[in-house]
Amino acid sequence: MKKLLLLWALVVVALSGCVEEKPSPEELKAMMIDSVEKMETAAFAVDADQAIKLVNPQETNKSLRTINFETRSVGEGAMNLSARTMKMTMTTTTSTDDVKGVVTEMEMYMINDTMYTKVDGNWTRMPGMPEETWDQQNQVKNQAELLNASEIEFIGSEKVDGVDAYKVKVVPDMETFAMILSQQVGSVPLYAMNVTEIFEGGEMEWTAWIAKDSGLPLKNLIMLDLTITSEMMNIPAGEMDEIEMTIRSDTTVICSGFNEPIVIEVPEEALTAPSWLDLLMAMISQPPEEADVEQ
Repeated sequence: MKKLLLLWALVVVALSGCVEEKPSPEELKAMMIDSVEKMETAAFAVDADQAIKLVNPQETNKSLRTINFETRSVGEGAMNLSARTMKMTMTTTTSTDDVKGVVTEMEMYMINDTMYTKVDGNWTRMPGMPEETWDQQNQVKNQAELLNASEIEFIGSEKVDGVDAYKVKVVPDMETFAMILSQQVGSVPLYAMNVTEIFEGGEMEWTAWIAKDSGLPLKNLIMLDLTITSEMMNIPAGEMDEIEMTIRSDTTVICSGFNEPIVIEVPEEALTAPSWLDLLMAMISQPPEEADVEQ
């Protein structure tokens, strides 16, 4: 009996050494922010689906009573912060009840303070971009800041592209929820809405994968399911029919290639593209067309 107890004690000690020691949520956040601040290069990929259903029960035209919009966006990018270069491409496919599969292609480069953008084949150059533009376009930093502002709960361990990662459930506060909502449904004007009511009535499932060795954010999966009414939009009574808008979105952001060599070169046609200011001045200086006058 004593030998059996001794053997069991040895097994317990051996197994206890196999239990993974993980940092506290706050320690993991601190490691993540520190690693992001030291990061020099990274790549990222975005895959987002969004469905908006607008219902106006008072509309007499049955075909207009319910309107559906669906959008699929797939993009990828890379950045070299030490060289002050960035690239991103995005393909967006939009469908409505009447029009299916309208595709928009976008390609963007940032070199120092100049942004070069190609939309549906046309390049535009935008010099003199403010410094905060870099933070706005930095997908890795954006993901880290959103995670840092939220509560995280360890729910397991998984590999992301071969990298060991902590899998965490993320619970945002209302301010972070509003930031995510504006990113997910940027086509909807949130500034005039009752975000508190939307926050309390909406559903968000947010899962993140954070690298064990560096704390860098590897993957974010955010699913939103919201119903927004006229009252939540703060529309004065009588100014508009009572409407209800349902929004469902599913967005995945994957980050990789941290601190690996990345060289980004801007296409020659982008470097010689007209600036947005040149285009604006040309439009202003263009004389109006003479209208035909009926005699």
